[in-house]
Amino acid sequence: MFFIRPFQPEDFNDIIKIEWEIFKEHDPYIYMELYETVSDGFYVAVYQHEIAGFVVGFISMPGKGRIFTLAVREKYRRLGVGSNLIDTIFSVLWKKGAQNISLEVRLNNIAAQQFYLKHGFVPEWVEQGYYNDGENAVVMKKKNITISI
Repeated sequence: MFFIRPFQPEDFNDIIKIEWEIFKEHDPYIYMELYETVSDGFYVAVYQHEIAGFVVGFISMPGKGRIFTLAVREKYRRLGVGSNLIDTIFSVLWKKGAQNISLEVRLNNIAAQQFYLKHGFVPEWVEQGYYNDGENAVVMKKKNITISI
């Protein structure tokens, strides 16, 4: 089974590997910056001493949360890792006063869009040319955050 814990600096190399496996989008050093600025919103899922996935979220303005990224290694998908990571970040952002949460997902990433729909997000608009390769992003929002305690 896996467990969720806060990111630690020694996780950095695993996070970079996952980033490049899945996205190939961000400058790897952004994750150290995020750790330094929003460490309380950076979590990893661990399975048998291996990082299976991670999530980073923060309050972007009062009442508004943002999920910067959520990634799960392919071999750990459909095992509840992503759902546990998203539930963790919902709880963190809710406790910080988020009333809604937004994120961006590639227009062609239907599986991710379905995952977010399942977790209460709805598409709001398409951001043209959002990604480095020029692909569009769907901006999705989850409103009226609630958590199970």
